[in-house]
Amino acid sequence: MIDLNHIMRYHENNRIEAKKAAGGFPNSLWETYSAFANTIGGLILLGVEESRDKALTVTGVPDPAGYQREIWETVRDPSRVSVNILSPEDVSLHTIDGKDVLVVHVPRASRNQRPVYIGDSPFTGAYRRDGEGDYHCDPDQVRAMLRDRGDAPADLAVLESRPAEDLSPETIRQFRLKMVMRQPDHPWNSLPDERFLVKAGALGPGKATGDVHPTLAGLLLLGKRGAVREVFPRLRLVYQEPDFTLSSVLGEGPENVYQFYTMVSARLAAVSALLGADPAQGEELAGAMKEAVRNAVLHADYFGKGGLTICLDDTGLTVTNEGLLRSVPQEGGRPMPTAPRNRGLTQLLSLVRPSIGAGAGLDRIYKVWDKRGWRAPVLAEKFKAGVTELSLPLPGGGLSAEDIARQQIVEDLTDRVAGRPNEIAHALGLDPGETERLLRALVREGLVVERPEGYALRA
Repeated sequence: MIDLNHIMRYHENNRIEAKKAAGGFPNSLWETYSAFANTIGGLILLGVEESRDKALTVTGVPDPAGYQREIWETVRDPSRVSVNILSPEDVSLHTIDGKDVLVVHVPRASRNQRPVYIGDSPFTGAYRRDGEGDYHCDPDQVRAMLRDRGDAPADLAVLESRPAEDLSPETIRQFRLKMVMRQPDHPWNSLPDERFLVKAGALGPGKATGDVHPTLAGLLLLGKRGAVREVFPRLRLVYQEPDFTLSSVLGEGPENVYQFYTMVSARLAAVSALLGADPAQGEELAGAMKEAVRNAVLHADYFGKGGLTICLDDTGLTVTNEGLLRSVPQEGGRPMPTAPRNRGLTQLLSLVRPSIGAGAGLDRIYKVWDKRGWRAPVLAEKFKAGVTELSLPLPGGGLSAEDIARQQIVEDLTDRVAGRPNEIAHALGLDPGETERLLRALVREGLVVERPEGYALRA
């Protein structure tokens, strides 16, 4: 990570902290220990100072053996530090230019260990790293780390205070139709709605009366707008292009996660068809882009202050979800395979889009980009914002909102016998007037015909 023999080449950053430590053991070391552990790890250099020009200079420590003893005594005392994540080889003494430098390598803590904090409370003693400095974690950041410590699927909890009627009949109908298309022989297809929703994990029995109520996952995915907003008041589902927006926070547009997911997937399928050199390339690209959205849906922390934000512009597609990675990234930024944050949503979405395995979705995305010779995707955590961001670079823009909407309508009409403008607009999140205008343009071009039952593709 750092060549100690050429230490003057380095400066403090998000993974290196220098402490002169000439006047005694620096207790600020523990703030940095917490910060590195709760971020991406790093090195603490005792006996090194940062000069005015930001270069690192070796000054040496006066009592290396005493400092080492102080480190181990403190890190093993749970009243002073919440957890010891150091191994014996993580604290080492080096001689540089004839001076003693104590190097403390702090690894990134696992999600089961975070938040790593000093003192008796994570709300006062947890830190993170940002650039060259450590900062106190705010209560939302601490609560997010505490939620991630457990392995129990929180989104399968039954909301006993909410009635089954909080689920949207229209979304349930859309969901079940998609499942029939994906899995026509599934035995649950013949069940009435309530029994189906219990089997799928969208409804569950209450402890008091045995009546069924929505699960958190069921409400998020299939709930009515008002009920979703009451349980998740800070939820944001936003898809943005320079001249087009889908948003759940404006009181219109998608009312739940499933509607958002299907509307965005349709939009990205249209974009992919326009970018692909042939239909097969377009389908492959669409599959990868939809997988990016699906991963974000399954890994988002819906109990936080955000949700999902997806932006498409001339540089590419950026998919951002609330919550950090639940596993330590491998070399190149790819995460280790891990259980999604939302097991209930995973279970439900697998009925309409079968899972391809933990970690395989991201691998598929990287392979599609590599196959095309495009710049590699970048997976990054934004610790201060508490979000994970996947950036998918795309070749030069030039796609207008109208081009994409036209393609959406054409692709939607391949999945239905015929549709009226309002039906098509509602399914795709488009403006009804604009949808009708584009349909009439497609009729003039001979791609679409108008029938009594609605518009259809010309055979």
